[in-house]
Amino acid sequence: MTKLIFTFSVILVNFLIIVSKSALSTNSNQIYTLLNTENIWSNDTLNSIFQDDFENANLLEWKQTGDWESSTITPISGIYSLKHSAKATSGTSSLFHSASSDISSSDLQWSFKLKNGNWDPSSSNRFWFYLIADTIQIDLINGWAVGVNLKGTSDLLELWRMRNGKADSLIIQTDLDWNASTLATITAQRTAHGNWTLEYQKQGEAKSKPFVGNDWSVSAFNHIGIDFNYTSTRAGQLWGDDISVSKTEAAPFIRHVQLLNSQTVNLTFNKAIDPASVRPGNFKLTDESGRNIPILQTIPTNGSDKTVDVSFEKASGVELSLSVSGISDLSGKIMVPETRMFSYSFPPEKGSVLINEVLFNPFSGGVDFVELVNVSELTIPVHRLKLATRNDTLALKQIYVVSTEKRYLKPGELLVCTKDPAIISAQYFSHNPENFCTMKSFPTFPDDAGTVVLLNDSLEVIDEFSYSAKMHSPFLADEEGVSLERISPEKPTADRSNWASAAASVGFATPGLPNSQTNGETEIQDEITCEPKAFSPNGDGYNDDLNIQYKFNKPGYIVNVRIFDVAGRQVKFLVKNQSLAQEGSWLWDGKNESGQKMGIGVYIVLVEVFDQEGQVKRFKEACTITDRLE
Repeated sequence: MTKLIFTFSVILVNFLIIVSKSALSTNSNQIYTLLNTENIWSNDTLNSIFQDDFENANLLEWKQTGDWESSTITPISGIYSLKHSAKATSGTSSLFHSASSDISSSDLQWSFKLKNGNWDPSSSNRFWFYLIADTIQIDLINGWAVGVNLKGTSDLLELWRMRNGKADSLIIQTDLDWNASTLATITAQRTAHGNWTLEYQKQGEAKSKPFVGNDWSVSAFNHIGIDFNYTSTRAGQLWGDDISVSKTEAAPFIRHVQLLNSQTVNLTFNKAIDPASVRPGNFKLTDESGRNIPILQTIPTNGSDKTVDVSFEKASGVELSLSVSGISDLSGKIMVPETRMFSYSFPPEKGSVLINEVLFNPFSGGVDFVELVNVSELTIPVHRLKLATRNDTLALKQIYVVSTEKRYLKPGELLVCTKDPAIISAQYFSHNPENFCTMKSFPTFPDDAGTVVLLNDSLEVIDEFSYSAKMHSPFLADEEGVSLERISPEKPTADRSNWASAAASVGFATPGLPNSQTNGETEIQDEITCEPKAFSPNGDGYNDDLNIQYKFNKPGYIVNVRIFDVAGRQVKFLVKNQSLAQEGSWLWDGKNESGQKMGIGVYIVLVEVFDQEGQVKRFKEACTITDRLE
């Protein structure tokens, strides 16, 4: 009778232990949530994905190498714990169970206990817990694992990103130095954003502070598991218990931002969103200066999708900032306000950037340059452009990136590519150094003929110009130092009539400035004007010079400017056989060829221009030299 009572008492005690353990396991997550109001769960109810306290005394649902058992030998808690078998020989023992969730739409929490025997971890004796694994094939696993000595070099408890079965990147390192006979409860959390926290509580001690890290990469979540590498003397000396995985639905957040065109950006959320919450008032777009860019329309693709197209007025910035708030998922959970920066630029496409000016035969001691112009309505990343040339078989050669640093070319902007901007600035007075770009390596362009090729980073041709020295004006006395300028961006680059020698009036090149030979879009009447009509070259600083201004309906004329007195005698040959830009000016200081100041009286300015086709135009303007006029 006494034995029967004793046996019943033992059974009752064990039953109470199991019930107590089960109750603690069931409520521990809720207790944790209530006591930690600043954790990732925000007091949301946790839903169990997986739970095992091993009190059913079997591992039938686990897939393992055959070296694990549910054992009563020194259990961690309750009557049974997961235990490595003492019968195992040296090697690797693994154990997996199915567990899954969409990690992009759920916040996840893991809790488990681990205990080792009287041995210190080492590169030969180490263990880890797979929080997320896409497969149970050890050498192929992608996911995340917590443990010690994953790389064989540290006894600290760490969280690692696993790729193809190997510890790839360290996400979190704690201060827990795992020693002999250590028992610890480990808690890990991951938000759908990819924010991680890791905590531990050693037996008989307080819970550690949370250790944090970030890893925004994704992986399929199909399994959890344990991996134990051991020598024969450590076989059977690793325990696990009270494994649980829980989740709560995450709020919507922006997973990806993609600029579709100059007025539309596409947002991809982590989950399906409520189309009723997609209102223009929930979106705010600004440029680098903080200027608001009006939102025109917000369009969810459909009621069950994750994407939204946001259309806006055209912007002028290079980087835009999009703030989003008030978006909810289909269950009504509202997103935390987010701000995303994105580049307002587009990959260069054929014809978006044109070759605008080329210097291939520089002055002595000079350098070549190639000027580009953005003729699109989009901002183009310069660092995605390359310059090249072609060999005798027309294959590309000498392919060099335009800029090794991030740089952008806005619509209408010019960019001068050269190896030495300082030399260009010194040799040409018509230049804009703000538009220069220093290339570390530059293609070789022969003086007689060659090909300039503009490529994108995929080596697709954006524009191409085959030049020849014969394209220069026949009126040039010397072609050295004279650039070829594009006349119109509307005409093909390959059209030889669309290129002309830079005007002498601007110094034979205009690097970084509008071309001297550019044709305007509107019809211009030929015009010569003299200002002031009466000038007094007496050196007093008031109307000392005659400003002769010209404007023609096309560039490329050759000009002669002569000054005559009223008797028809030539007193000054002011400009002789000079090639012209479409507009410009000259100054006459009132002196003759000998440098003597002319007397008071009326003088005639004769301007004669002619082009390569032999067309001649003459213009006469009268002016007066007088004493100072108040």
